Amino acid sequence: MLLYLNVPISYSVIGIDEIILDADTKLIMPNKVNPECSNPARSEDVDCSPTTRLELVNKGKFFSKNELIEPWAGGFFIHFVKLSKNSYAKDLNNDGLKEVAIYPAVCGNSHKSLAYIYSVKEHELLPYGTGVYYWEAELPVTEIKKDSRFKPDI
Repeated sequence: MLLYLNVPISYSVIGIDEIILDADTKLIMPNKVNPECSNPARSEDVDCSPTTRLELVNKGKFFSKNELIEPWAGGFFIHFVKLSKNSYAKDLNNDGLKEVAIYPAVCGNSHKSLAYIYSVKEHELLPYGTGVYYWEAELPVTEIKKDSRFKPDI
């Protein structure tokens, strides 16, 4: 759940925090901010950094994938972004596995930056590659490069 102008919403303009892949599998990645942060009289000691967790749910079991978003945790809002005009999950290489893109939101007058793409296989998220994402354009990920050796960059 995100807070935007003190109105709770479950998605943002640039991405979403849940992807349902099929009846057995979904990904969840909610971003939260301490509710005290909306109080103008709050103490300067209140941490208003976003907190995010990433979980893959397969056949009712939860699998933490927080290690995949650790480089950005606490400093960025992290979202799933579209891989095509109409989809957040797509089989990019026709191998039967769907891919999803994770994007740490670079706000402001940002030019292109990287989205990190993972293949979903049962209870695993396998590195697939990277793609270019234009935060302010709200377009799908482009220039996708398959490279399972990528390392998230901040």
